[in-house]
Amino acid sequence: MLSRYFLFFLLVCYQTTAFFDLDEWISEQHTTSFQTMLKNINPSGTKRGFFAASLSTSRPDYFYTWTRDAALVARVLSSLPETNDTLLQDYIEFQIDTQHTPTQCNCLGEPKFHPDGSSYQGTWGRPQNDGPAERAIAFLLIAKRWRQDGYQDTAWIENKIIPAILKDLDYICKVWYQPSFDLWEEILGTHFYTLMVMRRSLLDGIDFFTTHAPYVSIDNYKWVASLMTRRLETFWSPQHNYILATQNVQNGVQKPSGLDVSTLLAANLVASRNDGFFTPGSDKMLATVAALEDSFKSLYPINNHQSQDLGTCIGRYPEDIYDGYDTSVGNPWFLATAAYTELYYLAIKEWKEVGLHINDINQDFFKRIMSLEQGYYSPDTPRLKELISKTEFAANKFLKTIRYHQANNGSMSEQYDRYIGYMAGARDLTWSHAAFISASKAKSKEFVQ
Repeated sequence: MLSRYFLFFLLVCYQTTAFFDLDEWISEQHTTSFQTMLKNINPSGTKRGFFAASLSTSRPDYFYTWTRDAALVARVLSSLPETNDTLLQDYIEFQIDTQHTPTQCNCLGEPKFHPDGSSYQGTWGRPQNDGPAERAIAFLLIAKRWRQDGYQDTAWIENKIIPAILKDLDYICKVWYQPSFDLWEEILGTHFYTLMVMRRSLLDGIDFFTTHAPYVSIDNYKWVASLMTRRLETFWSPQHNYILATQNVQNGVQKPSGLDVSTLLAANLVASRNDGFFTPGSDKMLATVAALEDSFKSLYPINNHQSQDLGTCIGRYPEDIYDGYDTSVGNPWFLATAAYTELYYLAIKEWKEVGLHINDINQDFFKRIMSLEQGYYSPDTPRLKELISKTEFAANKFLKTIRYHQANNGSMSEQYDRYIGYMAGARDLTWSHAAFISASKAKSKEFVQ
C-alpha cells in the first residue's frame, strides 16, 4: 500500500512540476503574497501598525506581532514601490510605542506584543535581542527610502525615527555579548544570527548617520561592530567544515549538529553590506549551505520521493521537533526553502563582481552543481559562466518546491509535512510570504537591501 502511494505521489509530482511557466507563476505569486501580507497588517480591531505573524488564533495562536517578524516583513515591504508609505509610518509608530511599553524583561528584547500594543506577559523565551537590531535595520531602510523619494516631513525623521534607531543601537551596544534567546525562541546562548544582524544594524547606522545626521556620535558603534566581527569569526568550525549556529548554550533544546538555517538567513540579511564577511558567496557560508542541505536530504522522507524537478525541502535544523502545533518531528519550512533560492542568487551576484575561489572549504557545495577544479575563476571565465547558469537552474528548483507544496490559491503556511508535503502550522505566515518575495526579487536581480 505504501509503495503504491508513493508511486502515485511521484506521478502527481511529475505532472504538476513538469509543465508550467516559472516566471509567470512568480509574477502571480508576488501579487498573492503581497496581498496576503497586507491582509495580515492592521486586521480589524487592532492598533494601527500591528503586523500579525499570522491570522491564526488557535493551533497555533500566532495572532501577535513579533518584533523580529514585523521588522523582516517591513524590510521587504520597504523595497517594494507598491507599498504605501502610510503603512510604513504606521509600523514605525507602533514599534516606537513598544519601545516604551512596560514588559516582562524590562528591556527592548521583549519578543511579542498583543494586537492592542500591550506586551505579552506569559512565560516565554526572553530576551530576544535580534529584534531591536532587525527593527533598526528596517527603520534605517524606511528613512533612506523616504529621503530618496523626497519625503517632505524631514522633521518626523529627525524627531521620531532617528531617536528610535539610536535607542535600539545603544541597547545593542550594551547587551551584544550577553546570552539571549535565538530567533526560534528555543535556546538561551550566543547566536551567530543574532550577532550578524546586530553587526549589520550598527554598520548601517554608521553609514546613515555619517551622511544624514553627522551630529550623532558613531565611535562606540564602530568599536562594538569590530568586537562583533572578531567574535563571529569564532563560530567557524574547521572540524565540522561549517559555521556553528550557537555558542555558550545555557538553556533550551539540544542541537548536537550545530547546523541551523538561521545561519543562511543571516547571510542573506547582511548581503547588502557587500563586504565579503560571511556573505552568501563566501567559502565558509557555502560550506555550511552544503552541509545543511545534505542533512535534510536524508532526514525528510519527502526528499527521497519527490520529482527531480524539485529542490530539497529545507527545515530549520536537523534536530527540530516542532511540527507547527506541538512537538513530534520537525518539518520543512517555506521561508527556509526560499532562503536557498535567495542565497544562490546572492552568491551569483558576488561571483559576477569579484570572481570565485574554489578551495578545500567550499568544494562540497560546487560538487552538487558541476565538476570544477580548485582555483580562481574570474568573472569572464567561460567555466564560471557555465557554473552560474547551472547554479541559477538549481536555485529555481527551490522555488518550484515552494510552488508544489503551497496551496493552489497561493497560500503558504509556516511549514509543510516532512512525509507527504501538505501544509502545516500557522496559516499564511506573514514571514513565509515576505521570504518568497525576497527570493523572487533576488532571481530578478532586484535584491532586497
